[in-house]
Amino acid sequence: MKHTHILKDSPEEGKVYTVEYKGSELYKAKVLEYQGGCWAKIRIENVLPSPNEKMYKQGQEFDLKLGYYKLYENSGTE
Repeated sequence: MKHTHILKDSPEEGKVYTVEYKGSELYKAKVLEYQGGCWAKIRIENVLPSPNEKMYKQGQEFDLKLGYYKLYENSGTE
């Protein structure tokens, strides 16, 4: 069920974030849609070296469950 509460430090549409999972940086992604809740639609801008790098491709778009990942805002929109 989709809910729309706003997370603390929620991502902002149009900004680029470095996405980390269990201490490993995976990729830089642009937030395409976020309307509250636990999910955001993202597009991968740059895949970073990691054990999982072959799982991702630049330009790939998908919904990301925010509770599983840490997002760090990048200084530019790349």
